[in-house]
Amino acid sequence: MTTNLGRRAFLGAAGSAFSFGQASQRPNILLISTDQQSNGVMSADGNPFLKTPAMDSIAANGVSFSESYCTYPVCSPSRSSWFTSRMPHETGVRVNSLPIKAGMPTMGELFRESGYQTVYAGKWHLPDNSTRIPGFEVLAAKKGNGGSGDPGVADACSNFLVSKPSKPFLMVASFVNPHDVCDWIRDHEGSRTYPNLSGYPPAPKNMASDPDEPEYLQYHRTANKGRMSNAVWIASKWNRDDFRFYLHSYYRLVEKVDSQIGRVLEALNSSGLSSNTLVVLTADHGEGMGAHRWTQKAAFWEETVKVPLIFAGAGINRQGVRDEKSLVSGLDILPTICDYAGVSAPSLIRGASLRGALSGTPLERPFVVSEISDFVEEGRQGRMLRTSRYKYVVFNGGQRPEQLFDLLYDPGETENLARRQDAAEALGRHRQILRDWIAKTQDDFRPPGSA
Repeated sequence: MTTNLGRRAFLGAAGSAFSFGQASQRPNILLISTDQQSNGVMSADGNPFLKTPAMDSIAANGVSFSESYCTYPVCSPSRSSWFTSRMPHETGVRVNSLPIKAGMPTMGELFRESGYQTVYAGKWHLPDNSTRIPGFEVLAAKKGNGGSGDPGVADACSNFLVSKPSKPFLMVASFVNPHDVCDWIRDHEGSRTYPNLSGYPPAPKNMASDPDEPEYLQYHRTANKGRMSNAVWIASKWNRDDFRFYLHSYYRLVEKVDSQIGRVLEALNSSGLSSNTLVVLTADHGEGMGAHRWTQKAAFWEETVKVPLIFAGAGINRQGVRDEKSLVSGLDILPTICDYAGVSAPSLIRGASLRGALSGTPLERPFVVSEISDFVEEGRQGRMLRTSRYKYVVFNGGQRPEQLFDLLYDPGETENLARRQDAAEALGRHRQILRDWIAKTQDDFRPPGSA
């Protein structure tokens, strides 16, 4: 099923109408990324608790994928997949702040070798916000703490665009927010009494946690070790109003980054480049948003692993459309932009070009995979397999390592079918699909019971 979002123009600060055109020559590529933004956290998605006119304008001028997943619900590993179309266990980026494996072709290098001007502004995190990024010229941006650096990213990108580059470009505009919610959580330990929360988001319907969930998850609710684990532990003490206040604050951070994205789009439009630019919007991972009383990331809940992915502008002939059938992944970004730009993709990639899906033919992909390595205890890992109907999760330790959810009837992931005999066939089938994927990608993850 596809849903028409309606074609709308973005009105920038100067009041100029923003609109995309169709490619007349080799297209420019503008990849816009946010950090820690869950799928559905845009007003274009029907969310009434925030306003995101800039991101909405991208959705109104292109195709949004409802079933879009990151390869790893933590920053650096997920980003490594964008730039290589390989899984994190292949890129070597198993935890934050590690470099992509030497010799693995990356996006900037591929486009530069194909004649594109390649520029980058903002968060890199592979391993850090370095002034040296493989294949890219780094645009100077004013530095700041956390999200305060986002205006500098918008400045750097806007200045480049108004300079009227003389040849096709690939630009990455990598923003930090709404990642600042991490610090917000750590500043709000303990419950509070609120005088008036009228108009604030409701507490999540799937807020209850499962007392028999995998030990990996239970550990982080109680361990209070490390920054990410600490945030989950803090949220375990909150009441329903605390979660409402937290969601309200999270949405304000999304609105902040939307305003900076709007500045970049306005510069693109005012420079006359929008008619020949393919714009991609995505996020590295989501935010727990209080579902299952989880905050931050590093888990396979829909809220943490499902992210926006939108393509709009040059070469996209459908506007305001939502693709609800194609299972897509951050792995697909590189092969898709290579396809539109006429750049040869690496011979070994795990993603697929979404050009057919963007033209109206849903991608026939039976599953996507996400992975995680524990950020506190070395050696603990997990894998997620999402098929058209089910989500299978397995960790490599504990007495209760598996979860199976029927997302058709249980989109909130409230009933673990891995414990039910009547789901044995589906459980066995998903176990085998994952084993085959592990063998195909030479993954060193070993599910319980495997040789």
